[in-house]
Amino acid sequence: MEGENFYNAYKDLIENREDWINKDELIKFLQYETNPNKYKKYIKEIKQLENSYLYIQGTARTNQRFNKVRIYNYINSKEREMERVS
Repeated sequence: MEGENFYNAYKDLIENREDWINKDELIKFLQYETNPNKYKKYIKEIKQLENSYLYIQGTARTNQRFNKVRIYNYINSKEREMERVS
């Protein structure tokens, strides 16, 4: 373990506090109140990423915080990709 550089989630939370929001705030920010299935699909996808810690923090289900900027950019990229394929 010595010499490994770990992502400092707490430092990111403190330095970029306005970017980290709770689940309800994220759903409103993404405007998925009327489409919770799409929201769930993307969150499930993000949780499976090797670097999911950049998007979601928290040690317990009730304490999770979401990085609205990174999640928005991820979803935007996926949506643009789907448009190019169609």
